[in-house]
Amino acid sequence: MIVGIEVGGTFTDLVMVDDAGRLRVHKLPSTPSDPSVAAVTGLREIIDAAGVLGGAVSELLHGSTIAANALIQRRGARTALITTKGFRDVLFIQRQDKTVVYDMFYQKAEPLLTRDKVFEADERMGADGEVVTALDPAAAEALIDALVAKHDIESIAVCLLHAYANPVHEQAIGEIIARKHPQVRVSLSSEVAPEHREYERTSTAVIDAYIGPAVEKYLTRFGDSVREVGFDGTPLIMQSNGGAVPLETARRRTANMFVSGPAAAVTAASEVAQATGISDVISIDVGGTSCDVCLITGGMPQTTVKGTAEFSVDGLPLNVVMTDIVTIGAGGGSIAHIDAGGMLQVGPQSAGAVPGPACYGHGGEGFTLTDAMLLLGLLEAGAELPGGIVLNPKLSEEAAGKLCGRLELMPIELAERVYRIAIVNMAQALRRVSVKRGYDPRQFALLPCGGAGALIAGPLAVEMGMDNILVPPHPGIFSAYGLAVADVRIDYVRADGAVRTDTMTKEDFAERIDDLRGRAAAEYGALGYDADALNLTFAVDARYVGQGYELRVPIDPADVARDGVESLVERFHQLHEQQYNHAFRNSRVEAISFRLTAEHPRPALSHDVSGTGATESTGSRDIGLPGLTGSYAIYQRDGLPQGFAAEGPAIIVETTTSTPVPPGWRFEVVGNGAIKLSKEDA
Repeated sequence: MIVGIEVGGTFTDLVMVDDAGRLRVHKLPSTPSDPSVAAVTGLREIIDAAGVLGGAVSELLHGSTIAANALIQRRGARTALITTKGFRDVLFIQRQDKTVVYDMFYQKAEPLLTRDKVFEADERMGADGEVVTALDPAAAEALIDALVAKHDIESIAVCLLHAYANPVHEQAIGEIIARKHPQVRVSLSSEVAPEHREYERTSTAVIDAYIGPAVEKYLTRFGDSVREVGFDGTPLIMQSNGGAVPLETARRRTANMFVSGPAAAVTAASEVAQATGISDVISIDVGGTSCDVCLITGGMPQTTVKGTAEFSVDGLPLNVVMTDIVTIGAGGGSIAHIDAGGMLQVGPQSAGAVPGPACYGHGGEGFTLTDAMLLLGLLEAGAELPGGIVLNPKLSEEAAGKLCGRLELMPIELAERVYRIAIVNMAQALRRVSVKRGYDPRQFALLPCGGAGALIAGPLAVEMGMDNILVPPHPGIFSAYGLAVADVRIDYVRADGAVRTDTMTKEDFAERIDDLRGRAAAEYGALGYDADALNLTFAVDARYVGQGYELRVPIDPADVARDGVESLVERFHQLHEQQYNHAFRNSRVEAISFRLTAEHPRPALSHDVSGTGATESTGSRDIGLPGLTGSYAIYQRDGLPQGFAAEGPAIIVETTTSTPVPPGWRFEVVGNGAIKLSKEDA
């Protein structure tokens, strides 16, 4: 029996799959003060509902926003940084680039620590890994003793110059901290982010140190709590790369947990896309607080490319492998407001889990996207949500009053505009992961998930010119489902500095690949996994000589062994042309980092998704979608068998969400229980 638990900003979702393939879902409001409370309460409730004991759960997977929350809310540990003499200001100088080009009032993100918490070690390592100035252990010990005593430090980040090339000085400092001050957590850049670029590596090490104690405490508390419920195995914790690792490994890799929940949804989207034979999709996960978008090509999600300003957390670079997710503040709880220029805006402020949208009846006063969808008829008045929440349209109308007065609108007119603005905002996010990356979104299917994803899918597809929508099973708890299907995944990197490809032989390339293979085999073996069962995926970060940043080039070592390093170079040219519409084929190429993603596949998840055979419409509902208003036939999703098809306008209702099928579209239940919506004239 497998259980996946995903803690979101508004709701905590659970999925249970028993040995017979029966799938059970559960949803309850999150507990922001301590997310583990809702997670463990939900686990106890879903176990009780299934009539089993906690010991019957063979695998337990968990995703949480604890890492992101600790950073964004600036509630991390008292942290210090030790760096090489002369590099004390690297966190404060940062980069000269601007994330918002035309903002005259742009300010760089504030570092997580002040300058008085940065200390210099008298040592120096060369870019080739040779010692320039040796570290004095006695001086380092005195430095560490002084900073711990003076500043009551809880965590120390260590980032020394060129430690990615030779980590011995960082390791020596780490050993001193562990021996003299075992209560202090230490984050070594050579372990957290062993790559070049001092600012990004330093930022990543500091982030890991800053959030590490809070994440470790949370994971420890979660592990202890699930044992009290009766689970006697090792929980697997979702990582930002879309894979899971054992809890103890996650405790050592806290910087890898920032988008664990959204990454789980992308993992599930990839699984559904492959199962249905629709390998090119754009997933959009719309929860209560945010909207997460990811491009999936060939059934595989895109991952981040280091060194760009776009891939940061709260404006601070995070140099770890992450699922390439664009997040905006647009969810069911996003609050409508009038900005300083008198324009109606939706989000990024959110009503969250407490008090929630006005229609929840828990004291929320802002008019949210959920309130708008209720007034438009997308949500059923009086419907009961998890936690005993009953949707009350009168409360939505009351919340609309202030805005309606200022804008001289009726509540239904305000709802139409709020819904439309949300669609436009989400469309911009879709273009960032597609058009901006050289992909035509019209060649992709839209895969919506999250509680509000399916509710906006039809109009959003129309806005984007997309002809196909793939609604997965149980979209409202899709991140939890993604946890249930996630493999164990760890990423490895070897950074040798800039190596010209025209000087690299097949043997040079093979040596680097073998090194990565050996590291993966050793770590997985120590965790008790069969290293021979690993699925290995390799890539190289490459660039033209003189370029500032790299492209990540997927590569099969067998191709290089057969065709030489030239096959890597040609693949880089192709990617560069796709990304930037040109390639410099006469220019030299250099390899910066060699990468390996090692996956240990978990047993395939098999579950029953067949409908009951109840295919008749159960009535109709008037829906006021902007430009798509009409009477929509109501279908119950759990009754629709595979192969069933019908034409819109229709609305497909299920426990966790609803899917409107606009006029001029049809829907069909396809493989794996997914529902495919297609534009009829496409």
